[in-house]
Amino acid sequence: MAQPHIDRTTLLFFDSSALIASSGSPNGGSGFLLSLCEKGYLRGAVSQPVLIESERNIRENMIDGALSRYHQLLGAIPFELGVIPKKRDRAGNIDLVGEKDEHVLAGATSSGADFLISLDRPLIEAVENANLDLKALTPGDFIQEFLPKHPDFPKVW
Repeated sequence: MAQPHIDRTTLLFFDSSALIASSGSPNGGSGFLLSLCEKGYLRGAVSQPVLIESERNIRENMIDGALSRYHQLLGAIPFELGVIPKKRDRAGNIDLVGEKDEHVLAGATSSGADFLISLDRPLIEAVENANLDLKALTPGDFIQEFLPKHPDFPKVW
């Protein structure tokens, strides 16, 4: 896989683990990357199933205030929406990442994302082993490995 470009056009697809983390800890790595999307230094993408999964988990498992932070995040960031193909058209994703995460891979690939940002290490490993034109990383790994290559890095750091 060629090295992805890093600039204001770089598209990051956020899975639910990254969105949930930013709602619980807005100053962590996920929150920082989302703030860069809000400011236009990067572009962010999600899918409807990821949004639904995130909200459900935040409602059921997070502390008070996390849901309102999640809603504020959705209102502040101009997310691009990855359209999920019909289930029959994404059956190959199950072989790559498993049934639980196939919708995440479908959303990331259909959106044209350069990166999948996740805290789910088995998902990251499965995507990396699939040799796709999609790089999967934790927020921290993206910040350390790729963000310094951004032409606006001195301004954002």
